[in-house]
Amino acid sequence: MVNEAPSSDALAIAERVRELMSRHGIGKRRQTTELCRILELSFSQGHRKLRGNSPWTLAQIKKVAEVFDEPAAQLFGTPTLDPGIVSATAQEAVFAIGAIELPCTVWIGVALEPGSRPEFVAYTQLEQWRVVRHDGALYQNAHEVHKIEIYPRRAENDQPLVAVVDDDHASADNLRDYLEHHGFAATAFYSLSAFTEALHTQAFDGVVIDWLFGAQTAAGAIRLVRHSENPDAPIFVLTGELLTGKASESEISEVIRRYDVACYEKPARMAILVADLSKRLNHAPTLSAGA
Repeated sequence: MVNEAPSSDALAIAERVRELMSRHGIGKRRQTTELCRILELSFSQGHRKLRGNSPWTLAQIKKVAEVFDEPAAQLFGTPTLDPGIVSATAQEAVFAIGAIELPCTVWIGVALEPGSRPEFVAYTQLEQWRVVRHDGALYQNAHEVHKIEIYPRRAENDQPLVAVVDDDHASADNLRDYLEHHGFAATAFYSLSAFTEALHTQAFDGVVIDWLFGAQTAAGAIRLVRHSENPDAPIFVLTGELLTGKASESEISEVIRRYDVACYEKPARMAILVADLSKRLNHAPTLSAGA
């Protein structure tokens, strides 16, 4: 399941981005879609980022600010650690400690004055900012360093998130694994209640759902998806009960017409289903390592 723990920085930046969009007339229901357009994200990615569940890169913060013609500094909040940081600029950099080099964000101040002895200095090398402890060496165009942030660089999960809903655990798990082996993130839900509960907190780029769950059909859950934060998510209904008469052809036909869903007979031809899903999401499927 794609469910990242929010960090205080990510939460704070997400809140400021939401406030920025509201000031520019972007309503709450449109903010995720607008962020996805600006940063070229899938809907689930944009949803996680606006909830503070996904880390923000400096480049992403700058791009959002640039689109709305506002200073990127305001999305970081008001720094309080050092008065000089107010006029400093944030840059992505490499923090060099001996032979170790760590990605970081650094707040860079004015050029060093002759004779000054700050603890750390920043300078450019091959168009890349580098931060080092001041050891007395002379660096061309060295600048003061007011703040350094070092954090683990978690890979951005850029895989579309698909919900697989089926009370047959084996079928759900097999389809989930197949999707993951072909470049998707997937979460299996074994009941309608578990899936509908997840819709309150998660956004899915696509949904593959069985039609019958005991005496219940998936119609109600499909309606909820169409009223969720991502109402345009492609939905695929699976059923193996049309020939037996347990599944009503007229009910499924009505759902297809009303909610724009696709229907596949079980057992689903997974390669064809993934090709259809990939086309609808404009996503190129790939085989994962070891697949």
